[in-house]
Amino acid sequence: MSSDDNPKLPHDVVVEILKRLPVKSLPRFRCVCRSWRSTVDDPCFVALHLNTSALGASNCHTALLDWSNRFRNLCSVFSDESQTLADMSSDDNPKLPQHVVEEILKRLPVKSLLRFRCVCRSWRSTIDDPRFVNWHKVCLDWSDPLRNLCSVFSDVSLTLPLQLQIEVPFGAPDNRYVFIGSCNGLICVAKLHEICYDPTIYLWNLFTRKYKVVLLPGLQHQRVDLGFGFDATSNDYKIVRLRDNPGRLGEEKPGVQVYSLRTDSWRSLEWKSLECEAAAFRAPNPAVFFNGSLHWFILKFSDLMGTYVYGSILSFDLAGEVFDQMALPEEFCNDHSELSMAVLNGLLAVFIDCVEEGAGYPDSHSICSVWVMREYGVPESLTKLYTFDVCALVNEFYGFTGNGEVLMSMDGRGLVSWNPITRQFENLPLSTKCDMVTVVESLVSL
Repeated sequence: MSSDDNPKLPHDVVVEILKRLPVKSLPRFRCVCRSWRSTVDDPCFVALHLNTSALGASNCHTALLDWSNRFRNLCSVFSDESQTLADMSSDDNPKLPQHVVEEILKRLPVKSLLRFRCVCRSWRSTIDDPRFVNWHKVCLDWSDPLRNLCSVFSDVSLTLPLQLQIEVPFGAPDNRYVFIGSCNGLICVAKLHEICYDPTIYLWNLFTRKYKVVLLPGLQHQRVDLGFGFDATSNDYKIVRLRDNPGRLGEEKPGVQVYSLRTDSWRSLEWKSLECEAAAFRAPNPAVFFNGSLHWFILKFSDLMGTYVYGSILSFDLAGEVFDQMALPEEFCNDHSELSMAVLNGLLAVFIDCVEEGAGYPDSHSICSVWVMREYGVPESLTKLYTFDVCALVNEFYGFTGNGEVLMSMDGRGLVSWNPITRQFENLPLSTKCDMVTVVESLVSL
């Protein structure tokens, strides 16, 4: 519960708010703070709420009890379907000042706000206001692990473990999807056609159940890389598309396109020779959004090893729409290591999977390490947090949980997590054919 116990709201205002809410909402409001819980549990409030409900037509329902089935007793509750927005109270909630309403609403979870849009016209207008959406986004404590939900995006559904299961509202069951990115509650996915993307991208707000279809321009089943993130400078969400081969070195040829959600349009940017050279050798890792930029690993050819190795990180700043490169330490550049990027505890992190032979193991196995960039943009600040042995090969790295556990799939064990504190592995009852997505509650509209 909140440590300040919600001191900004007078008790009489809290009572005025709570007594107007439906019963199904009150159990959630008991968890806001101790004083609200005490108020809801108070017998005097129970009587007050009952009297208020009796006076409101929208709180009166018809219950149909079906006793005909001896194995299953059913209770169906019907609301007055004639109650519409036009039938709302004529006073439109005059007793609550607008600033008090906003202070209340901005503290609520998204699923409650969707219901409260039907309280009255002014509340609906407030919740739909873009300024309120920003206030709500700032007010939510997204560092709270209870608000950071780890979900699984598969071919046909998104599952929030131990919470609820939500059917994907777009596409057909035989479609395959690939996760592009997640930011401020919006999930970006694309249809996958063999090794290429179909010209269809979906932006989806998991909590409001709304989605938007974005078509890729001029795409004929060619391989591209996509990234998704938020431009805080222009308050805009952007999708970046990089072609697999932007052209020969030195050509000023458009090889990158940027989609703006605010304008609902694509723009082509021109590549400089350095950018062409770097982007032509992108590693097949998804883009990671961090600190206002998208990040990809770049491969370089090693004359010593006679093959391509990880050489640098290519970043694309969504505000300035410019590229930059950060060279990786030499110890990262070997031919038997696989690198992945993620965000860990507010820092850009690198997961290294190094395949080793022997060393007490009958077969090849992985030695994994996790590094974080203490100072963003300074590769020299990359610091190793820990190293651990895996008694098998790591097939794929998925990311980190809210408490810092490593998620990965292993040969013979499926999806597992590794706890850096206990240094123990745990098998997870989830499919390995999935993407691990971290989402936050948000009212961001599409």
